[in-house]
Amino acid sequence: MRTYRMTRRSSALTTRTGGTGSYRSECGPRSGRLTLGEEAMSTSIVPRSAGLGLLVYVLATFIAFMLSGAPGGDYSDAKIVDYIAPSHATVAFIVWYVAALGALALVVFGAGLRRIPGIGQPLSALATVAAALSVAGSFLAGGVAVGMVEGGSAVQQQAPHSAVYLLTEIGNLLAVCGPALSVGVIAIVLAVKTRMPVWVRVVAVVGGVCGILAPFFFTYLIYVIAALALSVAFMTERAVRDRKPEQAASIV
Repeated sequence: MRTYRMTRRSSALTTRTGGTGSYRSECGPRSGRLTLGEEAMSTSIVPRSAGLGLLVYVLATFIAFMLSGAPGGDYSDAKIVDYIAPSHATVAFIVWYVAALGALALVVFGAGLRRIPGIGQPLSALATVAAALSVAGSFLAGGVAVGMVEGGSAVQQQAPHSAVYLLTEIGNLLAVCGPALSVGVIAIVLAVKTRMPVWVRVVAVVGGVCGILAPFFFTYLIYVIAALALSVAFMTERAVRDRKPEQAASIV
């Protein structure tokens, strides 16, 4: 007589005999193929720490960009005067230092991406490059305000405002647009090369394109929103997915 029994997942190798034949089932992490009674289950490849790293970077950089007052975009002599004023030096230094520390979170983001088969290593390296760019830009933009104070009246009176503008503009590009470009490329590659829900894929592509075009400013704001959504997807393990076999039923 042949009997039928539902079983849960098991890491054991079992052999049962009943009626006119025997059935052998193998399941668990050591099995490289789907066997009788197995079905595919989607699981996350990238750890939650990657999403946390992305979140910290986005918030730290965005806050610094909005609160630092570093001149950029359309030239304004009044903005330059306010930025290099001794009373603003402490605020500029603290804000950009926080941005530099937040940029290091991209290393954590990249470490999580390293687990993705095939493309993980180059994407992790690109995230490290993004962190280095952001740290350098943060110290450049913040260093202008600090240097004016430390240099005293000789520097403050002799430094051309146009030169100050060029330095802070380059600092903004390195600290904000540089990592946005790198993370944007990462997002697009993930959307093309990995398994992810449709809504995450759409967010990754839109955010990636806007990150690449971050110097246009309005695209940077869209990039920030998309990056925040992606960080939540990573932290909730809904971003990059993989298929793992799960035992559903077996015949004994």
